Amino acid sequence: MDFPSARSKQTSRGQKNLRLLSSCDRYNYGDLLFPIVTRQALMAIREFRDQYQCDSYGMKRSDLSAFGAMPSKGMSDLYHDVRNGDVVLLAGGENLAQTWLTMHLTLLDANEASRMLSLQRFARSFAERFSRWQYRGRQRFPYILSPDQFHANVRVMYNSVGGWPLRHYGPRDQKSIVKALGQASFVSVRGQESANIIKELDPTVPVVVAPDCVFLLPALIPKDQLAAQASEAVRVLVREAGEYVTFQCNPRYGEANREELKRQIQTLAAKTGLNVVLTPIGRVYSFNDDVFLESLAAEMGKGVRVLGRDSSIYDVAYVLASARLFCGTSLHGVITSLAYDVPFVPLQNEDPKVHNNVKSWGLAEVFPQAPAEELANHGLRALGTCQRFLRDHATTLRSAAQTNMQNLAKCILAG
Repeated sequence: MDFPSARSKQTSRGQKNLRLLSSCDRYNYGDLLFPIVTRQALMAIREFRDQYQCDSYGMKRSDLSAFGAMPSKGMSDLYHDVRNGDVVLLAGGENLAQTWLTMHLTLLDANEASRMLSLQRFARSFAERFSRWQYRGRQRFPYILSPDQFHANVRVMYNSVGGWPLRHYGPRDQKSIVKALGQASFVSVRGQESANIIKELDPTVPVVVAPDCVFLLPALIPKDQLAAQASEAVRVLVREAGEYVTFQCNPRYGEANREELKRQIQTLAAKTGLNVVLTPIGRVYSFNDDVFLESLAAEMGKGVRVLGRDSSIYDVAYVLASARLFCGTSLHGVITSLAYDVPFVPLQNEDPKVHNNVKSWGLAEVFPQAPAEELANHGLRALGTCQRFLRDHATTLRSAAQTNMQNLAKCILAG
């Protein structure tokens, strides 16, 4: 299947609609990529683009096109817009166990989020109901949809989703979520752990496991095209950095390990001769990497570069694809690096999402999680990985993601 990067032609009358729902209304690198990758991969299939157009939806209306994202409509627009024959596709993310309140917080600034958290401490159930009301939500969980929630005859599908917290939910919530998944026409999860949870709760749900769709990024945008889509400032940064290691982490992890991380990054740079580019990936409440990494860069002195706050998702992807090594807590930092044949170090933290996915790819022994105090040693080990092994494994994962996208297209077209 060919993946051209050009925009698809204008829709004509009689076409059906694919409504892409994801967490694309906030600046979080992977979430902004989901609708872009999904749309381009499906539109590369002639039969699909002849029959369907794609629109993007989040919890609220947003326009982050200045950062390379697709503008999105909101949840209330989704309920209103659907027509008979449409497909509603949950287009990716660790969203099988998300709550309205949790996602609401990511759409707020620090002060607003602090006030919401104060409300939660006194009345969590009220805070959840308030968040749901704020976005006119009909369903109990923001990204758990079923056909009966719409006025039109639609099909609901899930692709590149996950939900490890579901294992810790109560039976009532677990049953509610899995019941909705059982009504879906297509369910593809990006990690074996999520599939195991669903199957344990209901073996009849036809769930399949496939690598995250962002593995298709190099097929959609080869590295030379990625350079053309990056800003001039970032092309200069990459050129001046020469050979470098990228580092990323969220503020919670960073503040807990600040001094150790400085030592380890400097040790890794000294032993390898690589420069350092700190690369923020998440810029939402509690995952605002830029705040921590900018402060870290200020303490580490000359020679340490940091990607600016105005960087687009293509800037981020180009910096990751051009590096010799990625170290971080971000799943899509790991995925983008591996997709472009760059080795990585997944940092050990309280969120098992990265480990669950790396394990699903059969790479947990080659790229084990690193505690902060072992970052340099793990980085040296990762840099020693056979390039052919890395390239072959990345090719296998891209191929599996492509096959999964073809199966999704067949399912959509069969309706």
